[in-house]
Amino acid sequence: MQKEEINIKTLENNKRMSTQELLQLITSKINEGYTNFRIEGCGQHNIGGSSWAKDRNEELTFKITNPGQRAGAMALAGTNIYIEGSAPADVGWLNSGAKIVVNGDCGDTAGHCAAGGKIYISGRVGTRSGALMKHDPKFEIPELWVLKNTGSFGFEFMGGGIAVICGYDCDDINSVLGHRSCVGMVGGTIYVRGKIQDIADCVDVQILNDDDINFLNNGIKIFLNEINKNELYNSLTIWSEWKKIVPLPKDKKDKNISVKEFRQTKWVEGGIFGDFIQDDYKVYNLAATDEGRLRIPKWNSDNCVDCKICFNNCPQNAIETENKLYSSNNTKCIGCGICEAVCPNHCWNMNSTRKEIS
Repeated sequence: MQKEEINIKTLENNKRMSTQELLQLITSKINEGYTNFRIEGCGQHNIGGSSWAKDRNEELTFKITNPGQRAGAMALAGTNIYIEGSAPADVGWLNSGAKIVVNGDCGDTAGHCAAGGKIYISGRVGTRSGALMKHDPKFEIPELWVLKNTGSFGFEFMGGGIAVICGYDCDDINSVLGHRSCVGMVGGTIYVRGKIQDIADCVDVQILNDDDINFLNNGIKIFLNEINKNELYNSLTIWSEWKKIVPLPKDKKDKNISVKEFRQTKWVEGGIFGDFIQDDYKVYNLAATDEGRLRIPKWNSDNCVDCKICFNNCPQNAIETENKLYSSNNTKCIGCGICEAVCPNHCWNMNSTRKEIS
């Protein structure tokens, strides 16, 4: 016999239940036969994600307020998650089949790496949402539905799945996909309503065909019903306002270019850290020597007692000593900082090689 809904308060008498305590409590209650949970959260992570029980046949339902990060992360098919109000980052991260409904906005990386299930969001989502979505043909196609708009860098390296960005109440926004969306996209489909700009050149923007319209028409009805916004149906089904984004076929993509050319012509102007350092556009090995080092050790003789601890621990045998004077061989040193870490008298200091922007 199915048990009644259980209410879990995670903050009582100014004492907060930890994430571990909450998840262990949920698991124990599932094993007792509970399937419906109301969670009054206090920032705990992973609520509703990957919850399961031995021999469970019934669906699990979570109604959550005030969750922490990764609500619904790795959630499985047969799990329904309803979040009242906004949620922080990673909602539905690696979603594996659950239905997740957010009655509010989401932070960054909503639907990141989603591989199944459906995520419905009645507001906005942040940066890198929908990135790395994928689809295993053995399972249903993952879907991410957003009523308003996304932050920048959305749908990076998307490999499968479907995203629908409705652009509602976004007339004053230059791009409902933010900046630099779809970088590295190789699969999947994005349906978008509203203004878009600054999307990657590895994708194609197309008008809708009949199959697209049928899919959106049916899906929007379900989406609006889940977020209690049925009155928006007419305004969101003017199909001339919609576009479809798909990856370009391999034979239509640009030829391979050097890292320097990519950074100068394709990437963020000045580099993503351009406000702080100057990019020399060179590519170094992971553990580079000489000018490729991020840091260079400098020895100070004041406190040195010639203990040779640094000399004996350098993994590159880069430290040289003569007449109690120490130095590093630039052709061997990789700037790892072990000399600084092991010296008991702080004789080594690591100095950055990067040129700061004045």
